[in-house]
Amino acid sequence: MLPKKALILGARGQLAGALRRGTPAGVEVVALERSQLDICDESSIRAALDHHQPDLVWNGAAFNAVDRAQSLEGARDAMQINALGPTLLAVACRDFGARLVHFSTDFVFDGYKASPYFEADATNPLSIYGASKLAGERAVLAVSPRHLAIRVQRLFGPLDEVSSGSGSVAKPGGNFPLLMLRLARERGKVRVVDDQIGTPTYNPDLARAAWQLVARAEGGLFHLSNAGETTFADYAETIFRMASVPCEVERISSRLYGAPAARPLYSTFSNAKAQSLGVEPLRSWDTALSEFLEHHV
Repeated sequence: MLPKKALILGARGQLAGALRRGTPAGVEVVALERSQLDICDESSIRAALDHHQPDLVWNGAAFNAVDRAQSLEGARDAMQINALGPTLLAVACRDFGARLVHFSTDFVFDGYKASPYFEADATNPLSIYGASKLAGERAVLAVSPRHLAIRVQRLFGPLDEVSSGSGSVAKPGGNFPLLMLRLARERGKVRVVDDQIGTPTYNPDLARAAWQLVARAEGGLFHLSNAGETTFADYAETIFRMASVPCEVERISSRLYGAPAARPLYSTFSNAKAQSLGVEPLRSWDTALSEFLEHHV
C-alpha cells in the first residue's frame, strides 16, 4: 500500500530527485537536506519524524566516496553515514510507525560469481565502503520486518537545478555519462577499465520501480536495476557514439587503473524477486541511456 505522506532524505542527491519527481498521485512528499535532518543525529531524526509524521521514509543519504573510504578518516565517515545513521533511522521509524526504505549497493558482493546475483547470494565486500553499506542494510532489516533495503548500482540520470547566489546551477554529483562527455571534450581520450561488468541504472526508471515495490512488498531485501550488462569501457564507447562525441577509449584493467578500493569485477543483479511481486521490469540500460542523452544533455 502506498503511503499518504513520505519523507525523502538526502534531497540534493540524484536518486532523491528522481523519487520526488516520480511520486505517485495522492502521496504527499517532503524532501529534506542534511541541514534539516542529519541521519547520524538521533535527536534530529526524531524531531523531523515528530514534526512531519510520515508513513514512509526514503533514505537517500549516503557516503559514496568509495576510494576515500579506504583512508582512516573516510572509513570513519563511511561507517557513520552508511551504517550508524541507517540504524538510528530504522529504530526511530519503527518507533514512530513509519516504514523505512534504505538503499544499498552491488559492492556488498565480491564479484566472483559468473551469473546475476540474487538477494540470497553470499555477500563478501572487497572495500570498506561495501562493508559499511552491508552493515547498514543488515541493521535496517533487523530492526523491523516492515523496512526495505534496495540494492542498486551504477546510477545515472538528470541533475536537479539548485539555487545559488548567481542563479540556477546543476548540483554536483557522480554521473558517469556526464563525466565521460566532459573528459571527452577536455582531453579527447579517456582511460576506462574494461573488466568490471554490471548494469548502468537510470534514476527515473529506478524511482518508478521503487515506488511500485513499496506498494507491493511487505518488507525485506530487493535488487533493482535496468536490464542488461556492460563493462565501463563499453559503456563509455556507447555514450560517445550516442552523443556523437569523438573520443578515444583506452581500455585498461582494474589492476592497472590502481584505485585504492577494490571493486567487484561482476555485479549484475537478478530482479526476479521484485518482478515476482508485480514490479514492472526495467528497460535495457542502453535504451534508458539514449533517452537521457537525448533529453537531458
